[in-house]
Amino acid sequence: MSANIIIILICCGIFSNVMSALFGIGGGVLMVPVLMTIFPNFSIQMVAATSLSIVIGTALINLTYFIRQKISIDLKSLILWSLGMIVGVQLGFEISFFVSDFVIIAVFIATMLILSIKTMLTVLNKKDVNKDKIEKVAKNDKLKGFIFCTTGGSIAGLTGIGGGSIMAPLVTLLDSVEHKQVAVYTNYMMVLGGLGSMYGYLSKDAPNYFEGSYQIGYINFSLISIVILSSFITSFFSMKLRGIMKKRTTNICLSIILILIAIYTTIYKFL
Repeated sequence: MSANIIIILICCGIFSNVMSALFGIGGGVLMVPVLMTIFPNFSIQMVAATSLSIVIGTALINLTYFIRQKISIDLKSLILWSLGMIVGVQLGFEISFFVSDFVIIAVFIATMLILSIKTMLTVLNKKDVNKDKIEKVAKNDKLKGFIFCTTGGSIAGLTGIGGGSIMAPLVTLLDSVEHKQVAVYTNYMMVLGGLGSMYGYLSKDAPNYFEGSYQIGYINFSLISIVILSSFITSFFSMKLRGIMKKRTTNICLSIILILIAIYTTIYKFL
């Protein structure tokens, strides 16, 4: 593994942690195009497996901070939504073997564009929910959230985006979820949903193996460890930045990041 690749992976770890802490998106949207660029011979499943594994690591780091901050969430909603995501991720993973790389990359790009627009519309249109209606909204949001997570998990498993990238904008649309809770929910779901899909990636033989690295199935632990270690080193700064940025600013930045990644992937893969 060359020094240039190691430096790129370290930078990915830094930015993945910042994105996970601020937006709850795990860094999968960053890792997928980066891995496709520096490892062009990797199969799309290899890219997805590596990306999702990194997402689990960065999410675990951030959860240690969220637990210390004692941000309350609805445990029943978390379990239900995580189950939906696990089912979706596994379904998407299996589907990835029956469709072309072109289709998978096209789904990735379309998802980034749609979520970018959705996030920006949320900034412009979302209104506060009357406190008297919170219980009713929360009940309706459990089912809505389950549908969101199952659908989003399928796209995550198919493309390797990581789940949080899809879930964060979708969870933001649930009126019962406060802004400060979004990243907490999505980081928990990234861990639970990702672990639920690990068996599939570990149990299948991959067509690509990176020489001089430790790999089981589609998951290359040498690449993952570099990114997660650099992510851990950055975590304190990320949490400080999270406490400074306001909801509107956070959502605008997320929308811009998603559309830039969509544009980059389109240019790199299709133009």
